Order: sequence, then C-alpha cells, then structure tokens
Amino acid sequence: MASRFFAPATLRSAAARAPSAVARRQAPTAVPRRFASGSAHKDPLLAEQEHATEHAAKSADLWRKISMYFCLPGALVMSVYIYQIETAHLQHQAHELAMNGGELPEEGRPNYEYSMMRKKPFPWGDGNKSFFHNDKVNYLPEAQ
Repeated sequence: MASRFFAPATLRSAAARAPSAVARRQAPTAVPRRFASGSAHKDPLLAEQEHATEHAAKSADLWRKISMYFCLPGALVMSVYIYQIETAHLQHQAHELAMNGGELPEEGRPNYEYSMMRKKPFPWGDGNKSFFHNDKVNYLPEAQ
C-alpha cells in the first residue's frame, strides 16, 4: 500500500492512461460533456421567449419603416398643403380688414341664443371676455 502512494508519478500516470479491457470492448459514444444542464432538449419557455424576441424585433423594424417612409413624408406633404390653405385664408382676411376699415364684417357672424351665456362674470377684465379673447377675431354680440 505504501508503494502505491510513493510510486513515481510517471508510473501512476502511465497506468492511468492504459486502456482497460472493458474500455476497449465498449463502442465510443459521442456524448457531449455538459456543465450544469438538465437535459439535451430545448426548454419550451426559452424557445417561446426567443420567438417573442424575434417577433418583437421584426415588428419594431416594420413600424420604424412605416414611420420613416410613410408617416414623415405624409406629414410633410400635409404641412405644405395646409400652409397653402392658411396662407390663402390670411390673405382673404387681410383683404376683408382692408376693405372694412380694420374691422371684420359682422354680417357673416352667427348670433346664436346660446352663445356668450354667462352665469357670472369672469374674474378678469370687464368680466365679459374669456381669458383667450382676441378683439380681432372674437366678437361680443349686443347685450340681450
């Protein structure tokens, strides 16, 4: 027994490397060595998470393309279109102001019975004008 512990290292390593009779008779199998894994098949939860990640990446790419190639050019085209309409409207309004001495004509203004109803006066100004009242655009109908 003492010889086993005190044998030279070369003899022990040579004996350990020598193939045994049992090892020569068994067919070698290609089993990969795995560390801390439970099974060879893929976990369905991990596969589902991987699929969800791939789907999210594809969806994000799709919506990025829609935003960049459809929404932004569409917004640009609509901005130019609305700018032209508003420019024509402002020119028309400036023409009406010039023709009527700086006042907008009152003939086209509707005077509905429910407009300008006040239960109590506003706490600013004369109490009849709203906070965002503009004398050039908003008008005050005659008191009823």
